[in-house]
Amino acid sequence: MTEHITPVYLNTAACGLIANTVLQTGLHLYQGFEHIASAASEHWRDVQAPEIRSHIARFIATRPENIALIPNFSYGLNAVVQALSGQETVLLYRKDFPSVFIPFVINHFKVVWLDDDDGFSIDLNKIESLIRSEKIDVVAISHVQWHSGFRIDLQALCSRCRELGARTIVDATQSLGAVQISIPELRPDVLIASNYKWMNAGFGTGILYMSPEFAAQYPPRISGAHSNAFQFADLSFRQNTSVTNYEPGSPNMFGFSILNKAIEEKNSRGMEQIEAHNRMLTDALLQQLSVPVIGGRDLQNRSSIVVIREENGLHEFLLKNNIITTLRNGHIRVSIHFHNTAADIERLMQCIGDHHNG
Repeated sequence: MTEHITPVYLNTAACGLIANTVLQTGLHLYQGFEHIASAASEHWRDVQAPEIRSHIARFIATRPENIALIPNFSYGLNAVVQALSGQETVLLYRKDFPSVFIPFVINHFKVVWLDDDDGFSIDLNKIESLIRSEKIDVVAISHVQWHSGFRIDLQALCSRCRELGARTIVDATQSLGAVQISIPELRPDVLIASNYKWMNAGFGTGILYMSPEFAAQYPPRISGAHSNAFQFADLSFRQNTSVTNYEPGSPNMFGFSILNKAIEEKNSRGMEQIEAHNRMLTDALLQQLSVPVIGGRDLQNRSSIVVIREENGLHEFLLKNNIITTLRNGHIRVSIHFHNTAADIERLMQCIGDHHNG
């Protein structure tokens, strides 16, 4: 890698950059652990954690009691799967991220597989047809696909599923922090996300939203930090069946403090502005690319992930020129976020041109 060239980071779909101001929030918390660890942790648990939960809830326009603070998406989905009866028929997209479908497969659910027709588009009409013909109970799917950047119309999907009596479980890891998510508009039954990508909040934290209706129909079957309230007076337990039941013990105080600050910074920019910025740069890239692209070159159903074919060592050439992307299965994944600029796109295009002409 050419170290004297300023890096162009186009790899948020793999891991998001953490701003120094965000990082300092976590470090400040942990400085208290040097001398007053118990007091610092108890203050976080009793004062800061409720504030963080409320902040997360406002970020996706829901109520704090609908939110659980979890370690990551995989933990959350596995916990939710355990709450199901096991008799449900589940519709899964065959090319989805493995964490979405593996919990259903290893728990021996009846799975109906959904395929695309062009390597990119996921047809809502096909989903509706399968729900009807296969008597689907649950549709589990990513909001944005990791390998192609396809962004499903989540509001339309959830609406059709509700009309047909199917539940929706959504992986928002590749969308939360890049696009505005409003629970009242989308109305998923369950939405889960890890925060290390587009939230720019590092590893080890996730959020779990669950609708009150889903929570009532599928009581939790795991025990975590807030699963039961111990009564010292009579040495008894009071069962708590709310979504906080899904929270494990020993929460990642450092990570959730970072997430809280990351949300604050995104709010200061404005999620609508972030999404518009990302779409502008994505459109500029699509219109200039001279190499094959997965999907069309318009913005319909597109996230700010663009996947192009790897040819003749292009990925290695980009890396040598300090342009950081991801190589997967013979394709290069370019992902654009709010920190990127038009100059970054120009650098990428210049490098692609130099490689083609070299």
